[in-house]
Amino acid sequence: MSAAPVEPPALVTQGLSDAELRAQLDRMARQLDEIAAESRRSRERWDAIDELVRDLTPVVRIAMDGAATRLRDFEERGHGDALAAGLSVAGDVMRSFDRDGIERIGATVVQLLKTIQNMR
Repeated sequence: MSAAPVEPPALVTQGLSDAELRAQLDRMARQLDEIAAESRRSRERWDAIDELVRDLTPVVRIAMDGAATRLRDFEERGHGDALAAGLSVAGDVMRSFDRDGIERIGATVVQLLKTIQNMR
């Protein structure tokens, strides 16, 4: 069974004076103006985002190409496995310690490396 179509509400004019009707129409006109202005602002925002994406696409491609080249170089030198292991260790550290703990570990590692450097 299909439902009967719903009619939009009619403008209520019975019992309204010309001034009241004019005021109602003026309010509706202002609301339509606000809707149109918001629609223009929304379109301008989307246009700006579209322009930004078009401008950044070549830059992102260059960065991605550079990163891919560096990763290939690492892989060709046999550093890929070591890099993966290092990232795994970094992930373990970040999961196991909070920021303060990681900062303390970092300070300790730097101090240890300075001590080893001074032993030469």
